[in-house]
Amino acid sequence: MVFVFLADGLAEMEAVTVTEVLRRAGVDTKTVGVTGMTVTGARGMKLEADIPLGEISTGAEMIVLPGGLKGVENLSASPGVRSLVEAAFRDETPLGAICAAPMMLSDMGLLKDRTVTCHPSVAERVKQGGAYVLGRPWVREGTLITGRGPGASIVFGITLVSALLGEVKADALSEELLTPWRNPV
Repeated sequence: MVFVFLADGLAEMEAVTVTEVLRRAGVDTKTVGVTGMTVTGARGMKLEADIPLGEISTGAEMIVLPGGLKGVENLSASPGVRSLVEAAFRDETPLGAICAAPMMLSDMGLLKDRTVTCHPSVAERVKQGGAYVLGRPWVREGTLITGRGPGASIVFGITLVSALLGEVKADALSEELLTPWRNPV
C-alpha cells in the first residue's frame, strides 16, 4: 500500500496528480488525513482523505509527501508522520517528497550527502541540511525520490511508479499520459 499524506496547506496539484498517476498504474494508494479527514489546500481546495493517520502502523510499500509550505510545516509538526518517515529511511522503504517536502527531510537530518531536487524557494534550506540540490524535475537516489514542484507532478508520479513497478510500466504509463518522464541528460 502506498500512502500519500494530506495536511492543511498542501499543494493540491501535487497530492491529487501523484495519487491519480499511482492509481492509473494500478498501485493500491490511499490518501492519509494528517490534520483531519478533510484538508484545505494552499489554493482553498478541500480534499477528503481515505484514512486517518492513526490507521497506519507499518508495512507501507511507499510514503509520499506532497509539498506546499504550510502543508509541509503541518506534516513536520506531526509526531506520527515524523515517526513513519524515520522508519521508511531506516527500513529503506521508498519515499517520495516533492516541492517543499524535501525541506522537512533535511530538517530531520535525513538528507546529509544525498542528491535531491526541490522547489527553488527552499533549496538553500535543504542544502543547509547537507543535501546536494539539482534543478531537475525529479531525482531518484536509492529509495528516495524527490520532485521539484507542481509542474513536475506527473513526471514525479511516473518516477514513483518506476520505483514500484519498473521502467517498462513507467514507460507505458508515460505514453498513456502523453508525458515524457525521463530526465534530460
